Amino acid sequence: MIEKVISLICEEFGYDDGAVTESTELNELVDDGIELDEIIRAVEGEFYVDLSEELSGDVTLGQVAAMLE
Repeated sequence: MIEKVISLICEEFGYDDGAVTESTELNELVDDGIELDEIIRAVEGEFYVDLSEELSGDVTLGQVAAMLE
């Protein structure tokens, strides 16, 4: 699952997949709350889930993947 999350983030938002890992926090990928919301919406749309209540900027991509399993 983590590979799918990293792939989605890199493809949708143009990040280098070598720089994004399981331990990358969402805060490290965004400059502001609007970008964080965009990432959350992309994950929710891809995996058909509602994570808005559970996600904050200090959550790692590994934790996001665990929520999706």
